[in-house]
Amino acid sequence: MYTEYLDLDTRAGQKVKVWPVPYEATASFAKGARAGPQAILQASYEIETWDEKLGADLADLAHFQSIPFFSAPVSGPEDCYRKMLDYLRGHCDPSSDFLLTLGGEHSVALAPIAFYREAFPDLAVLQVDAHADLRDSFQNSPYSHACVMARVRELGIPVVQLGVRSLCREESEVISRDAGPDQFVSFAWDVKAPEATAAQVRAFLGARPLYITFDADGLDPSIMPGTGTPEPGGLGYGWLADFWPHVFGDARLVGLDFCELAPQPAAGVVSESVAVKCINKILLSAFLARGVED
Repeated sequence: MYTEYLDLDTRAGQKVKVWPVPYEATASFAKGARAGPQAILQASYEIETWDEKLGADLADLAHFQSIPFFSAPVSGPEDCYRKMLDYLRGHCDPSSDFLLTLGGEHSVALAPIAFYREAFPDLAVLQVDAHADLRDSFQNSPYSHACVMARVRELGIPVVQLGVRSLCREESEVISRDAGPDQFVSFAWDVKAPEATAAQVRAFLGARPLYITFDADGLDPSIMPGTGTPEPGGLGYGWLADFWPHVFGDARLVGLDFCELAPQPAAGVVSESVAVKCINKILLSAFLARGVED
């Protein structure tokens, strides 16, 4: 069993607490996200931390400390959310700890977002996702993976939604109704060049603390086949790799999750490897932007 992320010998830069949450209860199509955290940890051992394009090494800017795999209750997603939040309150400090949460289904993102909201009232969230996740309730649960961003918006958090290309009528109506200064939606079919989109996002975020929630299905299934609800027409790795170095202006990244990876053995290890590359690129870009040195 793999328990460390990247397995680095160095202890430089920002300490990142890594929290595997193999929870999967409300997944509505293909299953397997419970195996996501372990697959990401295993793949991370094989991924280089040097980034030739950015001319920097994540190992110089960050080191990783694992915290125990979360043991989810069987009493449902609302109880899981509350127990996750209780755990974070007892073991982490949102004002100083940087948390990398590895899901699990996307419902697990709500607890760390709410946790950081307690320390940062002006928190903003950037969501990479094929789906809007704005349903008020899905399959009789308001805490389903399909409702996570509706709960985030209820907390009064401004949201950037990037790569959305599948939504129901209710979600479309919510996006139209709530159009304004606290919502920025970039549909996948409308996305501009990476640097231009990053400039729009920077303008939206301002100097707010930022949390990123990354659903694997935000990526195109040609490079991310390992997810339970794949949607064609997704974001490419190259687009995102060019986007992240330009998005962190005055906004300071405080936490990150990567969810909905469902490993597909028949496809090899491409999905989990892409997940690690995405995580590393975000962290390196964010820490370079804020000048982390020790």
